[in-house]
Amino acid sequence: MSLLYKECARIIELVLKGKGSVKSLCLSTKNRAKAKVYAIVFNTLQRYDTLQKIAQESGFSTTPIVLIHLYELLYRGSISTGGPLKAKILSQRARLVKLKNKHHTETNYRRLPLYARINTLKVSDPVGVIKILQKDFSNRDFVGDPHVNYLLKFPPETNFSQYPLYKQGQLILQDKASCFPAIALNPPPNSTVLDACSAPGNKTLHLAALMNNTGSVFAVEMNQKRFHRLKSNVARYGANNITCVNADFLSIDYNNPPYCNVSHILLDPSCSGSGMVTQRITPTTTATPSPASRVSALAKLQLTLLNRALVFPNAERVVYSTCSVHVQENEEVVRESLRSNPSWRLARVLPAWHRRGDTTVFGDADKCVRCASDDETNGFFLACFIRDIQHKQSDFQNIFSVHHILQRFKIKYHYKSPYKFCNRFS
Repeated sequence: MSLLYKECARIIELVLKGKGSVKSLCLSTKNRAKAKVYAIVFNTLQRYDTLQKIAQESGFSTTPIVLIHLYELLYRGSISTGGPLKAKILSQRARLVKLKNKHHTETNYRRLPLYARINTLKVSDPVGVIKILQKDFSNRDFVGDPHVNYLLKFPPETNFSQYPLYKQGQLILQDKASCFPAIALNPPPNSTVLDACSAPGNKTLHLAALMNNTGSVFAVEMNQKRFHRLKSNVARYGANNITCVNADFLSIDYNNPPYCNVSHILLDPSCSGSGMVTQRITPTTTATPSPASRVSALAKLQLTLLNRALVFPNAERVVYSTCSVHVQENEEVVRESLRSNPSWRLARVLPAWHRRGDTTVFGDADKCVRCASDDETNGFFLACFIRDIQHKQSDFQNIFSVHHILQRFKIKYHYKSPYKFCNRFS
């Protein structure tokens, strides 16, 4: 039995026990063939209920290793390992194919399209890339997305792993919903931007592209392994305006350069991942939902991070997003943050998008954006905060009134303004 299959079986067991997501467990595997591990795990879990029925009706056990062998034979055509289990399964091939046909309409969840974004950091002629794709794929195989510029939608089974444009970094595989935060943040060229939880970097790269590779983007990532992946992706995809920072966002000194100059912040923090189709493909009979205690702990951390983002002195626009479907991680976090930060309000972004936030939580939630699998995306949530100019002007007046009074009475002091200025004045 191959080490590849054993590793895939181990990961499936962990997913079923709620010990991690498909994506995170596959990325952390020590097996070098991460792409193969992910493909086998994802596709086996996607057909898990069907494979269980086939195994039971043919007299096999329903352990992950058996189901992996059945998936490989019935859906890929061959088993890439030896041993007695393979021989036993192959001896019943005809019967297994009949059982597959019997259950062929059953899948646990719909498969989403594969989205590929043309990387304008490397591509100066997107139309030329589309013409190449039209030659290599049928026109019916992909279409342009109506909401995101340079985003193309392909059938779920499309494989880009060996495709030249992908290997050259001219195409970035990115779910449609994951493109929305950068669009909502909308930083102009030459801005100073901070991505607070950056790895693996797709959203960061999208920000750099929207800024035409100008200005500065600080990509902050606390986890060292994810940080190295972030750096690798930034180099691969040709971003020259991104500075990768291996640090905890909560430790960033926003009172001094360069972070006091940040005008736009993207915050996509750790979440339950309950909106990810790759996390919801586990069997309906054995899937373990995110425990309420874990969601509550995540929401507390998310609120802390969001409140931190809103105190950056020159921040004008902050986007908060998650790949969760839980109100507790989404609308409730936004509501509590607005209560604590009266100088900020929500902007209605992506006005043409039909699915909005839950207004039963608070009235302005319709300014937030939600996505669901019915939209051919992963489940997603987004809110865009903008600073209220009147509050900012009022704070300026208070700052300078205190400053002039202290000067009049010749009281020496040093003050770091929450707006505009980074250095001290006296």
